[in-house]
Amino acid sequence: MAELLAPASAPPQLVRGACPHDCPDTCALVTTVQDGIAIKVQGNPDHRPTAGVLCNKVSHYAERTNHPDRVLQPLKRVGPKGSGRFEPVSWDTALADIAGRLSAIAARDPQAILPYSYCGTMGLVQGESIAARFFHRLGASLLDRTICASAGAEALTQTLGGKVGMKVEFFAEAKLILIWGSNSIASNLHFWRLAQEAKRNGAKLVCIDPRRSETAEKCHEHVQLLPGTDAALALALMHELVVHDWLDHAYIAQHTLGWEALRERALRWTPERAAAVCGIPAQQIRDLARAWGTTQPAAIRLNYGMQRVRGGGNAVRAVACLPALTGAWRHRAGGLLLSSSGFFPIDKATLQRPDLLAGRKARTINMVTIGDDLLRPASPEFGPAIEAVVVYNSNPVAVAPESGKVVRGFARPDLFTVVPPTATPTCC
Repeated sequence: MAELLAPASAPPQLVRGACPHDCPDTCALVTTVQDGIAIKVQGNPDHRPTAGVLCNKVSHYAERTNHPDRVLQPLKRVGPKGSGRFEPVSWDTALADIAGRLSAIAARDPQAILPYSYCGTMGLVQGESIAARFFHRLGASLLDRTICASAGAEALTQTLGGKVGMKVEFFAEAKLILIWGSNSIASNLHFWRLAQEAKRNGAKLVCIDPRRSETAEKCHEHVQLLPGTDAALALALMHELVVHDWLDHAYIAQHTLGWEALRERALRWTPERAAAVCGIPAQQIRDLARAWGTTQPAAIRLNYGMQRVRGGGNAVRAVACLPALTGAWRHRAGGLLLSSSGFFPIDKATLQRPDLLAGRKARTINMVTIGDDLLRPASPEFGPAIEAVVVYNSNPVAVAPESGKVVRGFARPDLFTVVPPTATPTCC
């Protein structure tokens, strides 16, 4: 009888949203919610750019969120660091402990507290803005978030005037697509759908990548250059464009600066010289240059892998010059795309409130040097030793350079760390 009288479940609701992960696609989501619980996550078929298709990771979002092993309660370390011994505590206990420890450190010098985050989960509000307000108000050290894309972003800004590029949907109309430093099948799923559409319409797809990725296997040609040699290849392509006069002189004259100096440098990079550096045949360079110089519309889908090496910023600059030399930008399906974020200006000051520093000059620590910085003692040049790290949306031990130093730094017995896996703090 009790079961018969129990109230029926509310009808499921469909909630529209967007994927919060760091991916070029930013898929539109439709989440099915039953009695306040997300039970299914699907792509939104009405969203034209992503067409209802999700990657394997996000399509299982609900399963991970509701998994019985997910940590839902704060855990406090009770054993030595590295032992993996934690005990559950209440939210009130955890928050009081964290607030007490951070307050005591801040009373001595708030710069001894460091936030460490990147793009595990994004969003203008939940990604950084509220956290930044807190740390600005506290006066904590600032974090220079350069680990992923700073060199390429600056290179694009210096070359094109901003983080701008062609619209991704126009790649479907291109006749030649260079996929440069990107495993698009794995990390740019919906661009790959557009590239496949172009391929069916007769376009040639060329993958330029040191690794024979899934994308490289599906393209017409794979240019398997050595890591860190992209700039040499780009300059050799320019060499061939000049020698064979595959140039749009009117476009260069009207829309570029510094062509004479670039031309002089490119002429030093013969296909033979670049072939020796890049580890690929000189004829492959000549053929690629011919294809780029004689095919319109032609487009480049560039990604950030190539700028994560020494000289990577200049490599991006060199590649970003190629569309201008042939006038590829005259066509809506021609040009280059690395980032389009410059089309969407954001008032970060309003969101992150640096005014809450109230005139204080907090030091800035680069996230890539966290291993050295955690092991560095206090000094007049460096300032106070780091006594506390609040980690969110990142895993520095896994992603930061010189991981051995990072591990030793986080193993310091005197270092207080707060690490929220998903949304639950772990204190140690």
